[in-house]
Amino acid sequence: MEMLSRNVLFRKENGELVGAVVYDTDYNDRWYIIHSISDENLLGQMIEYVTEADINTAIIKANLNDTMLCRLLANAGFENQHLQSVLEIDLPRNLSFQLPQGYYLNAPDSKIDIWQWRLVIYRGFNHEGILQEPSEEVAKAEKHLEIPEYIKVFAIKDGEYAAHCGVWYNGGNTAYIEPVATVPEHRGKGLGRAVVYEAANRAKEQGAKRAIVLSDQDFYKRLGMIKSSEVGTWVRNSK
Repeated sequence: MEMLSRNVLFRKENGELVGAVVYDTDYNDRWYIIHSISDENLLGQMIEYVTEADINTAIIKANLNDTMLCRLLANAGFENQHLQSVLEIDLPRNLSFQLPQGYYLNAPDSKIDIWQWRLVIYRGFNHEGILQEPSEEVAKAEKHLEIPEYIKVFAIKDGEYAAHCGVWYNGGNTAYIEPVATVPEHRGKGLGRAVVYEAANRAKEQGAKRAIVLSDQDFYKRLGMIKSSEVGTWVRNSK
């Protein structure tokens, strides 16, 4: 909450909202520049705000399709140090899949078992050993389970969570996939496809036209997702 004062809105003289600079405290302390018009003067002011707010190292995430913003970032001394693909799949109709025998999916309104969720995330991301009390990061992520905009799909066998896909959707055309995890001994059965497709289908039922993920993994490409753009991590070091 104390970081909210770093966010700033940009308006025309008539009060119309045309831009926002948003500070993301969860991932590498990075900034997002959001704008409804491509105006050099506006974007220049937004970039200047970031450089003044972050006097040491400023990090801005920008889509390469936003050519004017990327050009102005380069002119302002920012360097694109990392590219990440945006993969997408259209949702004109429900995506079809088959679950292996003995597995089932949780109902949309079912109660989530917090311990089972911790376990599928812990083991699904290849952590070994005994799961201890949640770290601060995991405890923060647990709060996502209470958010209605977070669609939660689990593949379950014998009462245990075997795979999970989360999808963020809060209206509009686009749903965002994150995270996807399958417990090692349940891999190779098509569970990853099943939970991703089902989560996307549930987002479609709420109005989504497409689902996206920031990833270069072949797993998503095998699901029919194609690259729509790339997002760069633009870094400016004042030293």
